[in-house]
Amino acid sequence: MGLFGFGKTPGLGIDIASDAIRAIELLPTADSYTVSRVGSVVLPKKLIVDDEITDLAILSKAITQLRKQTGSSVKQVVASVSGNQAISKQILMAADLDDEAIAEKIETEAEALIPFPIAEVRYDFESLGEHATMAGQQRVLVTATRTISVDTRVQALEDAGFKTQVMDVDNQAILRACDHLLPHLAPEIVASQHPILVLDIGYSAIQLIVIQQGEVLFTRFQSGGLNNLLGTIDDNGSLDHGQLMAKLRANETETIPELVLHDFLASMAAQVTRGIQIFQSNSSEKEFAGIVVINAGATLPLMLDSIRKQVAVPVLPLNPFDHFALPDKLTHFQNQGPVFVEAIGLALRSFVPWHM
Repeated sequence: MGLFGFGKTPGLGIDIASDAIRAIELLPTADSYTVSRVGSVVLPKKLIVDDEITDLAILSKAITQLRKQTGSSVKQVVASVSGNQAISKQILMAADLDDEAIAEKIETEAEALIPFPIAEVRYDFESLGEHATMAGQQRVLVTATRTISVDTRVQALEDAGFKTQVMDVDNQAILRACDHLLPHLAPEIVASQHPILVLDIGYSAIQLIVIQQGEVLFTRFQSGGLNNLLGTIDDNGSLDHGQLMAKLRANETETIPELVLHDFLASMAAQVTRGIQIFQSNSSEKEFAGIVVINAGATLPLMLDSIRKQVAVPVLPLNPFDHFALPDKLTHFQNQGPVFVEAIGLALRSFVPWHM
């Protein structure tokens, strides 16, 4: 299997995050998809550190629990590695080269394209079509990651009874989910000629992703997600972080020192601003059509309010379940929708071919 592999079925995406593993099963309909199963299992702290798995057996056990929770009979699954572990690069090649010829050329030029020994990486590529201004040339997106990053996740899934049909990259899954959801949920943002800024605010990190017309233009990872806030509130380690998050989602912040919230939001804003400045300094684009917020940060009113106060463009917490109606037995997941964006994108990957 290459880095990504290829799969037409089953439409089951599993997002292995630092705080939890989440699954979405999609069923194709005549012109769209329906959500048939949803699942989530919280992971022990420090099981995944800096995107690396510290205990394969514990992760496999959690995935087995997830499989039983969802009740899915699907065996083939789409998962992902972190974009922080992957290298993506656009290169130009002759437009008449087919996939076999492109793969051969990448192998030949691997040392210049991929900053790891070719024997230690998984890689895949996608033709992005002919270059707009250079006749006879096509743009090719090459993505590579270390073999161990792929193999540990594949092994954990296999030990839990799954077969990894596709191993994607998280920012590509997020792009895919946005491309599918935003025309339905925010057509005014999609109609703009400017790119869209996606803020992926998780527990251990923040990821800035700039997308436009089906492509990822820019990504930046920055450590220091919501765990910084939870750790400051729970300075002696005696509080239940799940309960803390429930209070924050309900906007019940009366017992939290105002200075703690202010400092956290100010630090978060500084990180995001710095990422935006880096993008703008290397791009002709200086404006965004809107800001799309995903992951756990998108479920916190204080986070959304803070972002809206600092920008003049629309700010949208992206909830896939506002478009994909949940079955009655799964409606308790409705408010958690933003944390399932990547899982939705992975499930959608089952129905979207890569370059093969």
